[in-house]
Amino acid sequence: MFINQFLARFQKTKLASILKDSLFFNNIDKILFTLLIATIISTTFMPTGVIGLLAIVFALGCFFRAIVKTGETAELSFINKILIFYLLVVIISLMGSSYFILSLKGILKTFVYIAFYFASVYFLSENRKKIIPLVFLITGIMGVESVIAIMQNVSHIEAIATWQDTTNLSDPTHVISRAYGTLLPYNPNLLAGYLITGISYIFAFIGIAAFNKDKKLILTGASVFLLTFLAIFATGCRGAYLGLFAFIFALFAAVLFLLKKKFGSFKQIKTKYKLMLFGFVAFLMGIVLFVPSITQRILSIFTLRKDSSISFRMNVYEACYQMFLDNKFLGIGVGNKNFREIYGLYMKTGFDALGAYSVPLEIAVESGIFAFISFFAFLLAIIYRIIKYLNFKGAHPVHKILVFSTLLIIISTMAHGLFDTVFFRPQIQILFWLNLAIFHSIVIKRGRLKKARLEGKTIFNFIQKFRKKLNF
Repeated sequence: MFINQFLARFQKTKLASILKDSLFFNNIDKILFTLLIATIISTTFMPTGVIGLLAIVFALGCFFRAIVKTGETAELSFINKILIFYLLVVIISLMGSSYFILSLKGILKTFVYIAFYFASVYFLSENRKKIIPLVFLITGIMGVESVIAIMQNVSHIEAIATWQDTTNLSDPTHVISRAYGTLLPYNPNLLAGYLITGISYIFAFIGIAAFNKDKKLILTGASVFLLTFLAIFATGCRGAYLGLFAFIFALFAAVLFLLKKKFGSFKQIKTKYKLMLFGFVAFLMGIVLFVPSITQRILSIFTLRKDSSISFRMNVYEACYQMFLDNKFLGIGVGNKNFREIYGLYMKTGFDALGAYSVPLEIAVESGIFAFISFFAFLLAIIYRIIKYLNFKGAHPVHKILVFSTLLIIISTMAHGLFDTVFFRPQIQILFWLNLAIFHSIVIKRGRLKKARLEGKTIFNFIQKFRKKLNF
């Protein structure tokens, strides 16, 4: 392979030897971890350009580490080969775009996200002990953003834009004050997508704490989970509601499967477990039924054309579907600016749009049917390997928890993405691709399943330090 030959030759050069002895390289993992943390934190309050810049610097740092460190080789798993094929299709779509420059700007963003993913795979594969601190960090971020969102909702913060059709709401209490947090640009749908992506990390946090039998950490994780749960409802984002229900459905299905496997049948499951499950369902139904603003927001999903927002999206879907039919093989090219130029030829008057408001439709319109197939084949291949790994008896339980969180993140974000495209925002992309990188660093090594290597005492040393600092 050309890349491996290049790495082998460069690593033997004098320049590589000098770089290897430098202070920078001797602290490269610490520097890279700091950059990764900075990238994650930046998603909460920085503009998209800054987030992208930090992601690029992190990726370049990982590339520097790879070419300098002796013995490093580049190998692609079957799953990542599918992703590379997707990128190639997108590049071909770029070549055929009527607005090449605009599409080029869009594809550069895609390359940043994918480069961040590959860099994260490489870094976390070499530094698995850094995974747990990242889960802790993101859980903490979700907690902070959730508290801010709930406070915004309770204080009835003024909407920055017309975010809810109130023409069919006669009672002022039925109008939801939509929270948008600190993410830029301010948008309740963006915050909702961010929380939907982050809630899988909270599940991983709780699972790790449960495995470690740490009641205080379990309580902390459960509290953050509850706050995030409420904050998602506070955003008023109906697509996120669907994503949350998909998350809960997948989680409940897994829990019931494990309990049934442990006890033999549902009737034999201990009463305390049944009460916990039914209690959570009752809590969920209570929010839906006894908070008028949320009840009306959910019911508005079924009004279709009577709700201006849904009617708007339906018009966009019709136009985008026609765009796809006219450009089914190569698409129109990537990027919202490129999209707007061509969408104007198809849109109904007065229904301008920045995107297709549906992730599958957006991919199909921008890059064609082959990009659509390859991207979702990539996700399905991951799901297949997750299920296979969860049945792998030699895997570390904590690894299984982390890997299952990837399954949850795919299900929830794609369910949300059926009716929204905030998925393509860098805040969500960073958390999404990082989780997939965690999966890859744990499950796949040189294209095959590997037995978990981390010992229990090693993987929890961060938790112990964390508890001592907080005097738990």
